[in-house]
Amino acid sequence: MFLSLVEWQAEGAAAGPLAPMPVLAQIPQPHIVRHYRTEGVAEDRLIWSKYVSLPHIANEPQARVTLLRQTQEVGQSEGQHTPFVYLVHTDIEPELLDEYNAWYGEEHLPRLVKVPGILRARRFTAVAGAPMFLTAYDLTDRNAFESPEGLIARKTPWTERMRSQFKNTRRIMCIL
Repeated sequence: MFLSLVEWQAEGAAAGPLAPMPVLAQIPQPHIVRHYRTEGVAEDRLIWSKYVSLPHIANEPQARVTLLRQTQEVGQSEGQHTPFVYLVHTDIEPELLDEYNAWYGEEHLPRLVKVPGILRARRFTAVAGAPMFLTAYDLTDRNAFESPEGLIARKTPWTERMRSQFKNTRRIMCIL
Protein backbone atom coordinates (compact mmCIF):
# COMPACT_ATOMS: atom_id res chain seq x y z
CA MET A 1 0.00 0.00 0.00
CA PHE A 2 1.24 3.49 -0.85
CA LEU A 3 0.26 6.84 0.58
CA SER A 4 0.52 10.38 -0.67
CA LEU A 5 0.36 13.24 1.79
CA VAL A 6 -0.33 16.62 0.25
CA GLU A 7 0.06 19.53 2.64
CA TRP A 8 -0.46 23.17 1.83
CA GLN A 9 -0.98 26.49 3.51
CA ALA A 10 -3.47 29.05 2.27
CA GLU A 11 -2.23 32.60 1.91
CA GLY A 12 -3.71 36.08 2.12
CA ALA A 13 -6.59 37.64 3.97
CA ALA A 14 -9.04 34.93 2.90
CA ALA A 15 -6.93 32.21 4.54
CA GLY A 16 -9.00 30.73 7.31
CA PRO A 17 -10.39 27.44 8.51
CA LEU A 18 -12.50 26.98 5.36
CA ALA A 19 -10.14 28.42 2.74
CA PRO A 20 -10.23 26.26 -0.39
CA MET A 21 -7.39 23.92 -1.25
CA PRO A 22 -5.44 24.37 -4.47
CA VAL A 23 -6.38 22.24 -7.46
CA LEU A 24 -4.02 19.29 -7.69
CA ALA A 25 -4.08 18.58 -11.39
CA GLN A 26 -2.13 15.38 -11.88
CA ILE A 27 -3.11 13.19 -8.95
CA PRO A 28 -4.28 9.74 -10.08
CA GLN A 29 -7.47 8.20 -8.73
CA PRO A 30 -6.68 6.95 -5.21
CA HIS A 31 -8.12 3.97 -3.40
CA ILE A 32 -9.10 6.04 -0.32
CA VAL A 33 -8.97 9.80 0.32
CA ARG A 34 -9.32 11.58 3.65
CA HIS A 35 -9.16 15.37 4.15
CA TYR A 36 -7.87 16.63 7.50
CA ARG A 37 -7.60 19.93 9.30
CA THR A 38 -4.34 20.39 11.18
CA GLU A 39 -4.64 20.87 14.92
CA GLY A 40 -3.62 24.31 16.11
CA VAL A 41 -2.85 25.86 12.70
CA ALA A 42 -6.04 26.86 10.91
CA GLU A 43 -4.29 27.57 7.60
CA ASP A 44 -2.67 24.15 7.19
CA ARG A 45 -4.43 21.41 5.24
CA LEU A 46 -3.61 17.79 4.59
CA ILE A 47 -4.97 15.25 2.09
CA TRP A 48 -4.26 11.60 2.85
CA SER A 49 -4.66 9.37 -0.23
CA LYS A 50 -4.04 5.61 -0.30
CA TYR A 51 -3.03 3.77 -3.47
CA VAL A 52 -2.59 0.11 -4.37
CA SER A 53 0.38 0.92 -6.65
CA LEU A 54 2.89 3.75 -6.56
CA PRO A 55 1.32 6.88 -8.10
CA HIS A 56 3.09 9.64 -9.99
CA ILE A 57 2.19 12.97 -8.47
CA ALA A 58 3.60 16.24 -9.76
CA ASN A 59 4.56 18.88 -7.22
CA GLU A 60 2.10 21.73 -7.06
CA PRO A 61 2.75 25.36 -6.11
CA GLN A 62 2.19 26.01 -2.39
CA ALA A 63 2.02 22.25 -1.68
CA ARG A 64 4.41 19.77 -0.13
CA VAL A 65 3.92 16.27 -1.56
CA THR A 66 5.35 13.19 0.14
CA LEU A 67 4.97 9.70 -1.35
CA LEU A 68 5.30 6.86 1.12
CA ARG A 69 5.24 3.05 1.15
CA GLN A 70 3.57 1.30 4.11
CA THR A 71 6.00 -0.93 6.01
CA GLN A 72 4.10 -1.95 9.15
CA GLU A 73 0.60 -2.01 10.61
CA VAL A 74 -0.38 -2.86 14.18
CA GLY A 75 -3.92 -2.82 15.56
CA GLN A 76 -7.26 -2.50 13.84
CA SER A 77 -9.60 0.44 13.20
CA GLU A 78 -11.73 -0.80 10.29
CA GLY A 79 -15.42 -0.11 10.85
CA GLN A 80 -14.75 2.20 13.79
CA HIS A 81 -15.00 5.98 13.74
CA THR A 82 -11.50 7.44 14.16
CA PRO A 83 -11.86 11.21 13.79
CA PHE A 84 -8.21 11.90 14.62
CA VAL A 85 -4.93 10.83 13.07
CA TYR A 86 -1.70 11.70 14.84
CA LEU A 87 1.27 11.92 12.50
CA VAL A 88 4.92 11.72 13.50
CA HIS A 89 7.41 12.56 10.71
CA THR A 90 11.08 11.93 11.43
CA ASP A 91 14.51 11.07 10.11
CA ILE A 92 17.05 8.83 11.82
CA GLU A 93 20.77 8.37 11.27
CA PRO A 94 21.53 5.41 8.96
CA GLU A 95 23.61 3.59 11.57
CA LEU A 96 20.56 3.46 13.88
CA LEU A 97 18.06 2.08 11.34
CA ASP A 98 18.15 -1.53 12.55
CA GLU A 99 17.55 -0.54 16.17
CA TYR A 100 14.94 2.05 15.13
CA ASN A 101 12.95 -0.56 13.19
CA ALA A 102 13.29 -3.14 15.99
CA TRP A 103 12.10 -0.63 18.60
CA TYR A 104 9.04 0.33 16.57
CA GLY A 105 8.15 -3.26 15.70
CA GLU A 106 8.91 -5.03 18.97
CA GLU A 107 8.09 -2.45 21.63
CA HIS A 108 6.65 0.90 20.67
CA LEU A 109 3.70 0.19 18.37
CA PRO A 110 2.54 -3.01 20.15
CA ARG A 111 2.43 -1.11 23.47
CA LEU A 112 0.64 1.94 22.05
CA VAL A 113 -2.21 0.10 20.31
CA LYS A 114 -3.15 -1.36 23.72
CA VAL A 115 -3.86 2.15 25.02
CA PRO A 116 -7.59 3.01 25.05
CA GLY A 117 -8.28 5.47 22.24
CA ILE A 118 -5.36 4.34 20.02
CA LEU A 119 -6.79 1.77 17.61
CA ARG A 120 -4.14 1.39 14.93
CA ALA A 121 -0.58 2.45 14.12
CA ARG A 122 1.01 2.35 10.67
CA ARG A 123 4.56 3.04 9.61
CA PHE A 124 5.58 4.40 6.24
CA THR A 125 8.91 5.05 4.50
CA ALA A 126 9.27 7.90 2.02
CA VAL A 127 9.66 7.01 -1.66
CA ALA A 128 9.80 10.73 -2.50
CA GLY A 129 9.83 13.72 -0.17
CA ALA A 130 10.97 14.09 3.41
CA PRO A 131 11.31 13.32 6.26
CA MET A 132 12.11 9.67 5.58
CA PHE A 133 9.65 8.11 8.05
CA LEU A 134 6.02 8.66 9.00
CA THR A 135 4.02 6.95 11.71
CA ALA A 136 0.25 7.44 11.68
CA TYR A 137 -1.94 6.62 14.68
CA ASP A 138 -5.73 6.26 14.25
CA LEU A 139 -7.39 7.70 17.35
CA THR A 140 -10.84 7.82 18.85
CA ASP A 141 -9.50 9.98 21.71
CA ARG A 142 -7.24 12.89 20.84
CA ASN A 143 -5.80 12.78 24.39
CA ALA A 144 -4.96 9.07 24.40
CA PHE A 145 -1.18 9.61 24.44
CA GLU A 146 -1.49 11.78 27.58
CA SER A 147 -3.78 9.38 29.45
CA PRO A 148 -2.25 7.39 32.33
CA GLU A 149 -2.10 4.30 30.08
CA GLY A 150 -0.57 6.34 27.23
CA LEU A 151 2.12 7.81 29.46
CA ILE A 152 3.06 4.36 30.78
CA ALA A 153 3.21 2.93 27.24
CA ARG A 154 5.54 5.73 26.10
CA LYS A 155 7.85 5.86 29.12
CA THR A 156 10.42 3.15 28.59
CA PRO A 157 14.22 3.38 28.48
CA TRP A 158 14.27 2.15 24.87
CA THR A 159 11.67 4.75 23.84
CA GLU A 160 13.61 7.56 25.53
CA ARG A 161 16.84 6.46 23.83
CA MET A 162 15.27 6.21 20.36
CA ARG A 163 13.27 9.45 20.57
CA SER A 164 16.46 11.32 21.53
CA GLN A 165 17.89 10.26 18.14
CA PHE A 166 15.02 11.62 16.00
CA LYS A 167 15.97 14.31 13.46
CA ASN A 168 13.69 16.75 11.57
CA THR A 169 10.77 15.64 13.71
CA ARG A 170 7.31 17.04 13.18
CA ARG A 171 4.24 15.94 15.14
CA ILE A 172 0.79 16.85 13.85
CA MET A 173 -2.66 16.14 15.28
CA CYS A 174 -5.14 16.03 12.39
CA ILE A 175 -8.92 16.12 12.60
CA LEU A 176 -11.16 14.49 10.05
